[in-house]
Amino acid sequence: MSFCIRGVASDNTVLFEQTYADGERVLLSDALSAAGLPQDRPCGGRGVCGKCTVRAEGALSPVTDNERRALSEEQLAAGLRLACLTYATGTTLIYYSIEKRDMQGVTQGFLTKFSISPLRGSKGCGLAVDVGTTTVAAYLYRLSDGVLLGSLCRKNPQRAHGADVISRVDYGMHGGLEELQREILDCIEAMQKELCAAAAVPAPVCRVITGNTAMLHLLTATDPSPLAAAPFIIRRAFGEWTDQSTTYLPRCISAFVGADITCALLSSGICLDESRTVLLMDIGTNGEMALWYGGKLLCCSTAAGPALEGAGISCGAMAITGAISRVDVKDGEMVCELIGGKDATPIGLCGTGLIDAVAALLRLELLDETGHLEEDVDIGGSGCVLTGADIRQVQLAKSAIRAGLETLLHVAGMGYDDLDELALAGGFGSYLHPESCADIGLIPHELVGKIRVLGNAAGSGASMILLSGEELARSEQIAANAETVDLSTNPVFMEKYVDYMYF
Repeated sequence: MSFCIRGVASDNTVLFEQTYADGERVLLSDALSAAGLPQDRPCGGRGVCGKCTVRAEGALSPVTDNERRALSEEQLAAGLRLACLTYATGTTLIYYSIEKRDMQGVTQGFLTKFSISPLRGSKGCGLAVDVGTTTVAAYLYRLSDGVLLGSLCRKNPQRAHGADVISRVDYGMHGGLEELQREILDCIEAMQKELCAAAAVPAPVCRVITGNTAMLHLLTATDPSPLAAAPFIIRRAFGEWTDQSTTYLPRCISAFVGADITCALLSSGICLDESRTVLLMDIGTNGEMALWYGGKLLCCSTAAGPALEGAGISCGAMAITGAISRVDVKDGEMVCELIGGKDATPIGLCGTGLIDAVAALLRLELLDETGHLEEDVDIGGSGCVLTGADIRQVQLAKSAIRAGLETLLHVAGMGYDDLDELALAGGFGSYLHPESCADIGLIPHELVGKIRVLGNAAGSGASMILLSGEELARSEQIAANAETVDLSTNPVFMEKYVDYMYF
């Protein structure tokens, strides 16, 4: 196989040419990846999300049925193909867009007051990293006084193998484990170099890297197969040092309640006051939540899927420039706000915009309580259309999260009135509009006034561990004392899951 980049067109498109020997077949997505031109593949390359569309010319495999379902006849006639399904069989020219769009990531968080006592002494700098399913956040600190020298948020490059944890675990189990590890390590290394260069300091002497259980397995190239099937056991809980004792990986709670929740609980400070009852939620592809009451900690995880982060939705998008982030109803019409402002061109709905749009459809009575949509709807004249299939994905995601919340409260024997606070952690939770969440049934209306937004609580917790050995010990105690509720066999969860499919 050989390939070359001819040049860059005026519309920021790479003219990428490749040539193959007779009989050789290579997926366009693999060829692009080999050339350092990766693409998101939210569905894991199964050809069902339609997000890896490229324009291609030359010797190509025939159009598949999945491509005909995802692309219109006009798009196919214009040379558009799905890179995850289309093979190059000879000389092929691919038009690859390199337009840069800023991503709406969250690095801001809140650290509970603590005493600084760095893990590896007070000389030099340290790096705290939160490896999320969608984004990676990094923080560079001066260890002598805990001053933050800089922070960055980048897209997790593993998205090329699927937007959700299970897709990546499956990819790792079928020969891709080392590739997944290399991708995330390269990402962290690049962020580290950028931060150190900007602050004019040498490489950090110590690092703390947190993430959910699956992300830490992929980071360390640990066999993730126990996470892929019941009973979903955890053979490696972490809470350990790696890289010649220079990198600490915080302790996970269970197979799907990871070190990110341990760190979020630490930074939130909710486990320091036994007189309060607080529910912490990290709403994402793997909806994790923890209930603190009477000195006890109950945790669970719901397989919400990637819909609320824009993946698996026909017009879904990451939270980047051009994504619709808010939808309101004014004078009986839907009005959209875009990331990047009025000058941005709409490219799709990110998670917060999706929830707002569904809530708006309910208010306008275009959507009924069963989720029935008479016809596809253009959201605010943006050209971004929601379909009945999209609505069903939202129903599945929100019912899983709401049923998990209700099940934790049931196990603890309490109701909404018993909660003093609903703490929302993570980037998605930072931008949610509570009223829209309540309108679609994602959270109860009774809890809207009790919400506290924590920002990137996982990153904040990792930072506290980096800067304090005492906080490291506290994080391990939190994880050790937590009890996990298995929702897969819980009859209350099953009942509530069906109930909350309705709006």
